[in-house]
Amino acid sequence: MSDPEAVTQGKPTVLTSQEASDVRIVAKGGAVQILGQIGSQLLGLVFIAVATRLLSKGDYGLYRLTFQQLAVIGQVGLLGFNFAAMRFITMARARGDPSGVRGAALVSLWGTAITSSLVFIALELFAQQLASLFAGGKANTADLAMLLRVGAAYVPLFGLMQTLRYCTQAYKNMLPSVIVGNIVQPALRFLLGIGVLALGIGVVGLMWTTVVSVAAGVVLGFYYLRRVFEPQERAASPVQPIWPVLRFAIPQAGASMLGIQSLGLGVIIIGLYRHAPAVAVFGIALSLQTPGSVFLGGIVNIWAPMVSELHERGAIRRLEVLYQTVNRWVVTFSFPVYVALIVMPGVFTHLLAPKFEQAAVVTAILAAGNLFYTATGPTGYVISMTGRPWLNLVNSVAGVAVYIVAGSVVVPAHGAVGMAVVDSVITAVINLVRVVEAKLLVGVQPFGRSFLKPLGASVAMAAALLLWRLLPGGWPVDLAGVAVGGVIYIAVLLALGLDGEERYVWKIIRKRVLRGKRAGGGKD
Repeated sequence: MSDPEAVTQGKPTVLTSQEASDVRIVAKGGAVQILGQIGSQLLGLVFIAVATRLLSKGDYGLYRLTFQQLAVIGQVGLLGFNFAAMRFITMARARGDPSGVRGAALVSLWGTAITSSLVFIALELFAQQLASLFAGGKANTADLAMLLRVGAAYVPLFGLMQTLRYCTQAYKNMLPSVIVGNIVQPALRFLLGIGVLALGIGVVGLMWTTVVSVAAGVVLGFYYLRRVFEPQERAASPVQPIWPVLRFAIPQAGASMLGIQSLGLGVIIIGLYRHAPAVAVFGIALSLQTPGSVFLGGIVNIWAPMVSELHERGAIRRLEVLYQTVNRWVVTFSFPVYVALIVMPGVFTHLLAPKFEQAAVVTAILAAGNLFYTATGPTGYVISMTGRPWLNLVNSVAGVAVYIVAGSVVVPAHGAVGMAVVDSVITAVINLVRVVEAKLLVGVQPFGRSFLKPLGASVAMAAALLLWRLLPGGWPVDLAGVAVGGVIYIAVLLALGLDGEERYVWKIIRKRVLRGKRAGGGKD
């Protein structure tokens, strides 16, 4: 590939061979992760479509509330050791230190095992007290407590699976992580979950399927970690950076635990003040946001070790070039999804969960906030992976404090719609603040001049969809309008000129898809 154009400091320039190499690494790793996420999220959406049809509104809301609480509690047990594993393994490999690689992996895995086991014990002991806080009017307290105890094993198993995945990601090879977390675990959970629903076992069975699927991910994660270790790393005596890992992991854990975007905190707040059907409405609207986050979610796991390595080497210009390239990719592929969700949310709620079409307004409001979330790119990783996880923790604490207070004020009167407004406003503010912080502290920012191309195409798509909404005919006509809007987006983007990096990403994705069809996948 010839060196594609990039934009730095507002001026077009040509990538050096090193910068082009960075682009290739992220494109290859991102393509693998994106394909995995597309598959896992499609399974998730199909599962929701089946579950909302076979379960009552109350049962589905109770399941969503239980799973959301376990997701938050799982982050407590994980305690940031997954990010510490990625950072310290990457740094040790950049130094050529096999002992440091093995030591970082051991410290992170043992740390995860110890903390998550303690959280598991606490959850089993205090499930009743926790359920009484979040059951949404005492009627569901006993059921929620029972489900939390059934699902408690998810916490240590999830922690180990995630840390194992992040250990392998430090090698800038996304294939093991994708197989574990985006193929095997979600596919097993999907198949077992559909079977449980078909048998009429209900919500308890769904919690068991979640635990079993994560256990399978742990077994496979250990297998892949053993494979990615190089011979000298397997043979090296581990030098275990216990205190450096803890100093990094603990504040990063706080940032992850208090991540509004990733943990669905709104679901829990609504559960405090409203009954299970309101929880289900907000949860469905959150689930509809996931297709728009595929590209950002696919890029960040290969982006994070690249940030650590380039910062460790002092290659700040290379980091900014890659940052702006990655951000343009994210916006190019994410904005059309969120534009469709904002302008025509009803068609998506109808297809996913016909019982919950009142989720349409909530879907549109959340999508507005997610425009800012994706437009600012993977900025949080720039801050954390350059050694400032404490700053992300401060951001998250401030954001969650405002989120909880504002949510507690608006949810009793305005329910899921009010919570969606709070979510979108705080999401926008927090991510804009992080952009300023990254520029001041690291010296990089995510906006190049070519950022305007997907922005202009998105405006054209939104205008077309707004006009299309004037046509009568209901959701089938709106669905056709979404397709037309997508065509307009691509046409405008091509007219403005597709950059070399986007063409390269499409080339890599097509190659991966075709290889998968011919040979069932390939090696990175």
